[in-house]
Amino acid sequence: MMERAKSVLLALLIAVSLVQSYFLAYSMPSMEAKVRTEQDYVKTDPLGPEEQVGKLLLPEQLVLHLGADKHTVFYPNDSFYDLVLGKLQGREFKGFQQDTIDSVDWEQVRKEDIGVEVRFGRAVPFELLEQVFKIDSNFLFSADSVSRIWIFASKDREEVRTFFFSADGRNVYEALRADLTVQDVQQCVGFGQYWTPFAHLDGGVYVPEKTRPYDAVQVPFSRYTPDQIQRNLFIDPGTTRMIQDRQDGTRIYTDGKRGLKIEQDSGWLSYTDLVAPTDSQNDLSDNISAAVKFVNQHGGWNGTHRLVSGEGSVNDSGIRFQQYYKGLPILSGGSFKFGYMQLTIQQGVVTSYERSMIVLDEKSKTSATQVKLPAGESLRAMIRRTAGGSVVESVFPAYQATLTKDAVKLQPVWAIRLTDGEVRKVE
Repeated sequence: MMERAKSVLLALLIAVSLVQSYFLAYSMPSMEAKVRTEQDYVKTDPLGPEEQVGKLLLPEQLVLHLGADKHTVFYPNDSFYDLVLGKLQGREFKGFQQDTIDSVDWEQVRKEDIGVEVRFGRAVPFELLEQVFKIDSNFLFSADSVSRIWIFASKDREEVRTFFFSADGRNVYEALRADLTVQDVQQCVGFGQYWTPFAHLDGGVYVPEKTRPYDAVQVPFSRYTPDQIQRNLFIDPGTTRMIQDRQDGTRIYTDGKRGLKIEQDSGWLSYTDLVAPTDSQNDLSDNISAAVKFVNQHGGWNGTHRLVSGEGSVNDSGIRFQQYYKGLPILSGGSFKFGYMQLTIQQGVVTSYERSMIVLDEKSKTSATQVKLPAGESLRAMIRRTAGGSVVESVFPAYQATLTKDAVKLQPVWAIRLTDGEVRKVE
C-alpha cells in the first residue's frame, strides 16, 4: 500500500513539472519592466519652454566697419541687428583654409575696409556653429571653436573675404567659397551709416561717442515653488527628504546622491549630482548640447538666453547662459543672484546646476523711465577705472537687477567683461 502511494505521488509531481515546463516554454513573456526606470517616476511639470541649441549661440554684438576708421556696433536690442544677422545667416560659407592670424594686417582692414564683425559671448565649436550659419565644417580643423567672424570687402579689389577666428587667437580659417558679394557687404554697412558712432579702444573693443537712451523698468515676477523644483530635479521625489530648514528660509534636500539647496529669500537654487571624476577630456560641443538638454528637461527657459563665458579659467566643463531682457543682458546686483544659468558637465553628465526660481512676467505692463548712458571720453575713463589694469574683451549695455517686493528693478548700465570671464558694472 505504501509503495502504491509513493508511485501516485511521484506521478503527480511529474505531471506538475510537465505543466510548469509547458508554461515556461510556450506562454507569452511579460513585456513589463521589473525594474523601475526614470519614466516610471513622477512626471515633471514643464516650468518653461524648451529651446534649441542654435538659438542660444547668437552673437553678442555686430561691429560694422564703415571705412575711413569709422565704426558702429549693433547689440541684440538694436533694430538693425536682426536685419544684418538674418542676411548673413542666409549665405553659405564653404572651402575653409587655415592660416595664422598674422597672415592679414587686421589693423589696416579695420581702418580702411568696409565689413562686419560677428562677435560671440563665448567661442562656439564649428560643429554647433552649423546651427547658426550655413557653414561646411567638413574639413581638417573643424574640431576647433570660433570666437568671431570677420567679413570685409577689400578696398583695392572687388572681392569679399570671410575669416573665422579660432578660440585661442592663433589661427584663422578663411571661407574661400562664401556666396557674399561686395553689394551684400555694402548693404550691411549701410544700416550703420546713421547709427551711433563708436570709437576703437585698445584690446579691440568699441565705445559709443554719443549717449544712448535706454529704459529703466520694473518688471513683475512670479516664483517657482520648492515643490515644483524638487519634482523636476529628483528622479523619485518620494525618496527625497529635507535635511535642513534654516531660519533665513534656506532649504536643503537630498535623496542620498543628489543635493538641492533653495534660498527662499533670494530665489536662488543650487543643485548637485555626485558623479565619479574622470580623466577623460571634456568635449565643449557635447557639453553645451548636454547642458541645453538638461535645462529643457528640468525647468525650461523663461526668457531669452545666450551662451557666454563663465568666470575663472577657461574650462570646457563650465557652461553659462546669460539671461536677456528686451535685448540687454541682466547682471546680478550685490547679494541678489539673478540673470543666468550655470552648469558643470562631466562627460555629458550634469554635476551642478544653478539658476533663479524668479520668473519675469515679460507680458505684463511695466513702468519705465528713460536713462541716457554716458559716452565718449567720460565712458572711456570709467572703463579704465573699472577694469583696474585688467584686459577688457567686451563692452556692452546691460540691466542691473535689484529685487523689490513686487517687481525686479532693471537699471540700464554699461558693463565690461574681462578676459577671465568676470563681468563688472562700469562706474
